[in-house]
Amino acid sequence: MNTLEQRRTVFGAPSRILRGAVRRSPFRLSLLAPLSALFLAGTGTTAASTAPPGQVSLDGSGGVRPGMTVPQVQSRWGVTLRLSSAVGQQCESADVRAGATQGFAIFRNRRFRAVFFKQGVRTDKGIRIGSTRGALRQAYASRLASTPDKYTPRARNYYVTRTVRPHWKLRFDVSPRGRVTLIAFGDEQVRLVEGCE
Repeated sequence: MNTLEQRRTVFGAPSRILRGAVRRSPFRLSLLAPLSALFLAGTGTTAASTAPPGQVSLDGSGGVRPGMTVPQVQSRWGVTLRLSSAVGQQCESADVRAGATQGFAIFRNRRFRAVFFKQGVRTDKGIRIGSTRGALRQAYASRLASTPDKYTPRARNYYVTRTVRPHWKLRFDVSPRGRVTLIAFGDEQVRLVEGCE
């Protein structure tokens, strides 16, 4: 089983994010090993005394917003983050597991940029993993923009952008069967498909 197949086993669905960390980035080979070890070992976070990031909106995820430091994110989410990156690289990731919440966060220069959830969260509009495309359209209406998923035929990635500065985004990956499989929040990093650019 190759590393991408193992990553699918961990999160239960294809992940364009890790695939990106391996493909376009010039440090793809050096980044692969530590990312794989982090995700597969499940050492990214452990629950602490505060609540996990159960609600996501255009204003933040459990009180976390782009630009926050690692200690600030840990404090807000009540987790201990273990960032992983290739030596000398500015892009780092951390597995997020707290209660029913599972996903991973992206940091650049040790500042939070985006988080990608596979389960355990819902938006302030009531959208959660498993919600239908119809519910997503009803919740966000004309604010939704979409692009075809680059790796899954007939799947789409939907985006909602904050109308005031800073223009943070929500991302919803929707399967060919019309169900939300991923919810992400952050700055432009939510558009990650390949690499950390």
